[in-house]
Amino acid sequence: MDEAAAKKLLQNLVEDTIPEYIIEGSRSILESGGVQKISLKKSEGYWDIEGTVQGEDFQIYSPRLSVDSDEDSVNYLCNCPEAFSGACRHVGAAALKFLSSLETRGGEEAEPQKPKSDWRQIFRSFFSTAIEPEAGRHYFIYRFHPEPGRLQVAFFRARQNKSGLSTVHSEVTLEQIIENADWCELSPNLPKVAQQIGRYNDYFGHRVEIPDGLLTWFLWTIKREYYLFWQDTDSPCRIETGTMDLKLKPQLKESGLTFDMMIHSEGKPPQSIVDSEATFHGQIPLWVCWNKGFYPAYTSLNSALVQTLASNPPIVEKEDIPEFLDRVWTQLPSTDLFGQEEFLKHMEPIFVPATYNPKLFLDEEGSLLTLEIQNLYETLHGEFLLPGPNPSFMTGSYSFEGTTYLIRRMQEEEAALTNLLLEMNFQPRSNRVWFLEPEEAINFLLDAYPKLVAQYRVYGEKALSKYKVRLAAPGITAKVESNEEEKWFSLEIEVEYEGQRVPIDAIWKAWVQGKRYVQLKDGSYTSLPESWLEKLAHKLRAMGLDPEKPPKQRFEQFEAPALDNLLEDLPDVHTDPFWNSLREKIHSFTEIRQILPPSGLNATLRGYQAQGLSYLNFLREYGFGGILADEMGLGKTIQTLSFIQHMVEMGATAPNLIVVPTSVLPNWDREAEKFVPNLRRLIIYGTRRENMFKQIEESQLVITTYALLRRDLEELQNYEFNCIILDEAQNIKNPNTITARSVRKIKANQRLCLSGTPIENNLFELWSLFEFLMPGFLGSQHAFQRGIIKPIKDGDADTLDYLRNRVKPFILRRTKSEVAKDLPPKIENVQYCALADEQAELYTALAAKLRQQVLSDVDQKGMAKSQMSILDALLKLRQICCHPRLLKLDMPGFSTNLPSGKFDAFKDMVTDIVEEGHKVLVFSQFVSMLHIIRSWLQISEIPFAYLDGTSKDRFEQVDRFNNTPEIPIFLISLKAGGTGINLTSADYVIHYDPWWNPAVEDQATDRAHRIGQTAQVFSYKMICSNTVEEKILKLQEMKKGVADAIIPGQETWKSLTRSDLEMLFEV
Repeated sequence: MDEAAAKKLLQNLVEDTIPEYIIEGSRSILESGGVQKISLKKSEGYWDIEGTVQGEDFQIYSPRLSVDSDEDSVNYLCNCPEAFSGACRHVGAAALKFLSSLETRGGEEAEPQKPKSDWRQIFRSFFSTAIEPEAGRHYFIYRFHPEPGRLQVAFFRARQNKSGLSTVHSEVTLEQIIENADWCELSPNLPKVAQQIGRYNDYFGHRVEIPDGLLTWFLWTIKREYYLFWQDTDSPCRIETGTMDLKLKPQLKESGLTFDMMIHSEGKPPQSIVDSEATFHGQIPLWVCWNKGFYPAYTSLNSALVQTLASNPPIVEKEDIPEFLDRVWTQLPSTDLFGQEEFLKHMEPIFVPATYNPKLFLDEEGSLLTLEIQNLYETLHGEFLLPGPNPSFMTGSYSFEGTTYLIRRMQEEEAALTNLLLEMNFQPRSNRVWFLEPEEAINFLLDAYPKLVAQYRVYGEKALSKYKVRLAAPGITAKVESNEEEKWFSLEIEVEYEGQRVPIDAIWKAWVQGKRYVQLKDGSYTSLPESWLEKLAHKLRAMGLDPEKPPKQRFEQFEAPALDNLLEDLPDVHTDPFWNSLREKIHSFTEIRQILPPSGLNATLRGYQAQGLSYLNFLREYGFGGILADEMGLGKTIQTLSFIQHMVEMGATAPNLIVVPTSVLPNWDREAEKFVPNLRRLIIYGTRRENMFKQIEESQLVITTYALLRRDLEELQNYEFNCIILDEAQNIKNPNTITARSVRKIKANQRLCLSGTPIENNLFELWSLFEFLMPGFLGSQHAFQRGIIKPIKDGDADTLDYLRNRVKPFILRRTKSEVAKDLPPKIENVQYCALADEQAELYTALAAKLRQQVLSDVDQKGMAKSQMSILDALLKLRQICCHPRLLKLDMPGFSTNLPSGKFDAFKDMVTDIVEEGHKVLVFSQFVSMLHIIRSWLQISEIPFAYLDGTSKDRFEQVDRFNNTPEIPIFLISLKAGGTGINLTSADYVIHYDPWWNPAVEDQATDRAHRIGQTAQVFSYKMICSNTVEEKILKLQEMKKGVADAIIPGQETWKSLTRSDLEMLFEV
């Protein structure tokens, strides 16, 4: 049998067979979580469904449904009292629960191809009209003959004519109904019901008595029939679907206490049915036959009593009322009464004062913890036991010295006790006896027991043997021991309960399993320090560690800040002097030992640079990696080189490796040559590098590029470096690139990063850098994403603080404003760049060709008459240095659609400056170069101001730049320079192509550095190494006036010699 067939049969059961009022009760059980378990056994053509259901009376029932596809039927049974009369609420609840599980599973499978629903089909019931009997067909006629205590029904069939029902009614027997199932289209289950009625009565005739136990089934089976009549009349008879309430209303009269029988449905006023010839039939529910209709009603009173009270209500004489209240009223639940409060108010003088004060007794029964309630009331005569607790009963009675006394039960207080026990996860065996499973029992004794003791009298806790608990507060201790030689620390955490110590592993294991307690060695149980555990787990998660595991016991030295972070929340920590000293140094950089600049350094360090050198040395001494993240212009290069020089002078013999972007490789080469000339330097670059690797071992400083490192990784992995340093470390911001994975594979005693950008702003880049510096420091990539990035994005300030505090000791960043006192007003730098490979090939080829032409012209015409030829040749080479696209070249074999190394370096510089929040002036004498820069800025969505010789809004552009903080860049051409421009809002100046007259260059720089400028100005002159740009710089230094000589319009060519020209065009 497939699911679709089983589902259809169960839906028919729920929708057609089980009465609506019973299904309402089933849904209530389902919504309250009463269906505890559903199991399924499948066989061919047959499904057996068994359920475990807790009823509203707290009893556990076992409904069972047998789905038979061969018979197209569902048989059911239950062990509850209601099951005798047919399907009960527990059977319905089990069916609904199983159907919902089928729909959930089916919905999950069908979700990808969920069909589009038609709203007309869904709301089809709103479009339909009541179906009329069809002419030409035969229909059943039912005639109801109710009497007190029994109900008879006579069966007929008649033909439906166009004018109405035929007057010829043929008697029909139960036997005929059973044999002619095709007559029962409107009541498909009628043959089955008829079979049961006939068997019960041992009579299958035409007019039969409907047994009480089958009445509900019968009425719900025929409820859709057209012709239901009252006795032998033509008056229609109704079968109501809505459930009614049947209640007794006490009334005090002169003659005594009488009762009115009230029936009402929700939202309608109650109506009396006393003296109305109402009859009562069935069991659960009780069917009220009243006003030619049958109404299902709920009441705990039996039908015979209800019949008597409705037909012949008794009178309780006034002198007998106390006895009635004692013998009867104390056993009437309030749910069966109406207007009882008003009646009891009149009876108040009869009741003696009483206070609810139960006793609760704890005991053990196997593995269960039991609680028995003595439902005691305190009175003037002492304590007396009443049944319960049961909030349904309003009164009680007790006997004292032969006299019976009545009390008003405190229903709210009794309900409060049962509700409290349910909140504490107790399960009722009866109203009096409750129990807890072992897990809940321990949690109750540790957490809820004090609350119960505070409100009630509780006994037996001290006599418990299996469930002994300790309520003392735990003490948490930690011990840190250092291993100075191998540079690691051990951490031991214990939790102490009244002298008994529990390792953190046992505590943590219990906590992650969801327990709130731990068992001690003496067998007793005690509470976990949950608030501390939650706080510690939050820290572990924030540090990218797995909160499912306890803090590890061994920490590497670079993990000292993480260990320090964990110790913050421990009240009792025992440490040693080495740890205390290291912790002090981590917390305060002023404690870092200051070292003298190395003797081999060919420069004087500024104060903050000397501090940076000491910081890098501090990292080395303690085995840490770190990031030097000073703002651009503050001298990260010289600090790095001085640190390498210091290590060499202190005896380091292994080579030091610096990895840089290709565009700045020449700059590092020049700076190293200038500041640390005594170091044996090796630049790994070019196409023929095979023999270079052999020189690594003898070198002290090795410099290569990111691009070549990927290719040369196999060679570089053969060496262990003293230190590896990444310049522009954002090149490994994506940890999954080949570059990032390659640098992590290189062996080195220490790892450092240089970055000019505030890397804390990019969390993933931060993880990638630290995974290179100190692998594992921020946990795994997945844990960091889950435990740090996501909470911070969700606004978790604590996680952000944890991360900042953790990385803080390993990042040194100074801004210009912080070190202003150490800086001169104007700082000028030459930034050397490398030509891109294709760009270098073009330059080499063109320079050789132009050199031949220029020298030939000079030899033939002389220096003075060759001026135009020389200037044109120099212009072409300078344009190639800026960007090959500037070159207007009509020569076969030459292409200018090539990359530019200088432009790549420029973009990196500008990006750093903008990210640091500074403003920069960019000068070029080539307007076409400014256009290339402008296009890149527009694509990158970086705002800028622009000024060249054709600009009409000169002063507007100046004002925009000076007065708009959001515009960080001003592009200015040589011709637009002139005078009268005040640009003091800028603190960086970049000369993209050098101005051959230094005075003009100084004038441009001074546009930023003028009176009124409070910040230091950093000026960068971008020079392509081994090109005409670098050679003219050398000429400027060698010969005064040479710069003037190559400016158009100047006539001082006498100082320029043929050898100078050869040098300028030399490749």
